[in-house]
Amino acid sequence: MNSIKAKLIDWLKSPTYHIMVGVTLIIGATNVGTKLSDAERSGLYLPFSEPIITEYSSAFALIFLLPFTFAYFDKLPITAANWYRRIAPYLALSIIFSLAHVGIMVALRMLFWPLILGGSYGFFDDGIGVLLYEYRKDAISFLVYWLFWLFHRQLKEARAGKAVLAEPIALKSGATTILLQAGDFIYAKAAGNYAEVTTSAGTQLARITLNDLMTLLRDKGCEAVRIHRSYIVNKNEIMETAPIAGGDLTIKLRNGESLRASRRYKDGLLS
Repeated sequence: MNSIKAKLIDWLKSPTYHIMVGVTLIIGATNVGTKLSDAERSGLYLPFSEPIITEYSSAFALIFLLPFTFAYFDKLPITAANWYRRIAPYLALSIIFSLAHVGIMVALRMLFWPLILGGSYGFFDDGIGVLLYEYRKDAISFLVYWLFWLFHRQLKEARAGKAVLAEPIALKSGATTILLQAGDFIYAKAAGNYAEVTTSAGTQLARITLNDLMTLLRDKGCEAVRIHRSYIVNKNEIMETAPIAGGDLTIKLRNGESLRASRRYKDGLLS
């Protein structure tokens, strides 16, 4: 619960959220102007406050839901390895998102309509099919919000990558000190109390355990994961995986090498 609350607070402070709030309000203003112009061209009388209520009740509902939606994207991100498992949860979330949007929007309209325009507001006057109409629009908004979230994540990872390059990890190999750039790390193999560390520059022997090396790499932004009792690998260096007998995986790296991943660590690798 605390982690979810922290994510919500982070998103409320995020420039991406503020941009999306601004975009949503601008779209609302555009829609208000369009409805008023259409009514004037058709020779129909449309009170100025009516499109304000309808459009901005929708806009404020979306703004309220936005940080919760982004927090869900953080909790269950879509990757190349898990996209097929995320389709159903994301479809379910898009439906929940639409129903919540409609619920908040209608509640706001029912509150302000009689106060400003008089009478009562009837959302379901045209039947229950209006929910399907709203879902078609909300599905597009949901997709746009996910694309903004994806852009935010990629920008964050790019900034983390720059920080990684600026601060190397110092490893010991006898009297020699090895300066490891976390972004250059490919994989490491356990060798007793040492680790054979393979980077884009070659392989070196360092006095460190795989667990300690993995912790240092992750602290620098490298997505290092254990794939076997004797191996850790940089997930960004994995080009493809293929199942083999016994439930294990063969992992092909970008440098052309292949490693064996134990089924014990498969879930962590593919998540």
